[in-house]
Amino acid sequence: MKTNLKKISFIVIVIALTSISLVACSWSNNLLHKEVAQTAVVQSKVVEYDGKAGQTAYDLLKSNNSVDADTSSFGVMVKSVNGLSQTDKEFWTYSVNGAMAEVGADKYVTKDGDKVKWELKGF
Repeated sequence: MKTNLKKISFIVIVIALTSISLVACSWSNNLLHKEVAQTAVVQSKVVEYDGKAGQTAYDLLKSNNSVDADTSSFGVMVKSVNGLSQTDKEFWTYSVNGAMAEVGADKYVTKDGDKVKWELKGF
């Protein structure tokens, strides 16, 4: 009878340890998936921010985003924002308070309360 009790105890311990291992692996796998989902980068064709008195639309764009641009006599021409580049069919443009900009972003001085919106738009 003691032998059977030892065998049963051994089997119960093995089952318990196996169950604990499976639960731990499942929890670890779920945690890993959550971390991957939280670090996924989605490139957006729209960037929006609020204006700040005395700062240009371009300076504010650069302050929170990775920006690549060229400078010409017309002002700054944004080529890419956060790794999303213009193409021969799409280009970066900006508007302030819903109106398309009429000057280069480096020349437009924002005001507190302005709503600046950059979009990668096709033509």
